Amino acid sequence: MKYMLIAAALISTAALADETAAPAAPAIAAKHSCTQPELPGKMASEMKKKNFTKRFKEYGECMKKYIDEQSATMKAANDAGNAAISEYNTYVKQVNDENNA
Repeated sequence: MKYMLIAAALISTAALADETAAPAAPAIAAKHSCTQPELPGKMASEMKKKNFTKRFKEYGECMKKYIDEQSATMKAANDAGNAAISEYNTYVKQVNDENNA
């Protein structure tokens, strides 16, 4: 009986290796679409300076939004990886406990 469980574990491991042999390439996030405002220069009019200040603030908000979105994506991927590790470790412990019983 013990040898049958070991054989089953080995077959399961081989099947798992076949499933994971060629992992899918991770999705690469698109580059941000935030546009840097053109510097107004030292001799620019007050209107150009005011416009630059407004566009500079919009650029900063755009970058912060992009960074927050990427951080959330990375956290979700990390959480999914950790959950898979936990599931695998739990199953391996179960197999080992069954084989040692």
